[in-house]
Amino acid sequence: MEIAGFIKTSLIEWPGKISSVIFVPGCNFRCPFCHNADLVSRKGFTQILEKLIFTDLKSRKKWIDAVVVTGGEPTLQVDLSRFLSRIREMGLMTMIHTNGTKPEVIEKLIKKKLVDYWAMDLKGDLENYGRYVGNIKYQISNIKTSIQLIANSGVDYEFRTTVVPGLHNLKNLIKLARQIGTIFENCRWFLQQFRPINCVDKKYLTIKPYSEEELKKVCRKLQKIIPQTSIRGV
Repeated sequence: MEIAGFIKTSLIEWPGKISSVIFVPGCNFRCPFCHNADLVSRKGFTQILEKLIFTDLKSRKKWIDAVVVTGGEPTLQVDLSRFLSRIREMGLMTMIHTNGTKPEVIEKLIKKKLVDYWAMDLKGDLENYGRYVGNIKYQISNIKTSIQLIANSGVDYEFRTTVVPGLHNLKNLIKLARQIGTIFENCRWFLQQFRPINCVDKKYLTIKPYSEEELKKVCRKLQKIIPQTSIRGV
């Protein structure tokens, strides 16, 4: 599998777990606010060999609980299933962070029971998804199917929305909350603070994030629709 980055120890990626984090290159979205521009463009990184990753994981598996695979977009990796199987054979748990564009891959991993925790990005309200993902070709039906698959997967999961001034406001976030609220009532939904760092669209480098108080105010409104809404990254 292609590996572009590796964090040996993280206490924040998976609630309650000590994890290692693997970053894969390549993404089929071009979200202008994404702060992993190098991974999206597949430029400016050095490939890390799988054998080095597994050697490190083996040496530290007594001190970590899990491995998180993020990106980029992990479900574009053709040998993701094999890679996760090797991690599971080591006795470690696995988490996938996905954009939800490949429900067929998500379904395969669920059936094989290779993922212990799912994190899926919800870019914005489902009727206007193109404005959040760079207006590239995608199928909103795939996004909706992935939401359903993850919600019904039988393992823990969360949804995440990065809140960006100029793209997200109370009105369209309430719209999204109502859309996903028809699918499930008790989900974990994180509103993430936008970071104007290394963005895909350089114009976003000059955008000032919402303040903590502004996000808290929005969060309180959304909790009336999805009670388990909270804020991350402020």
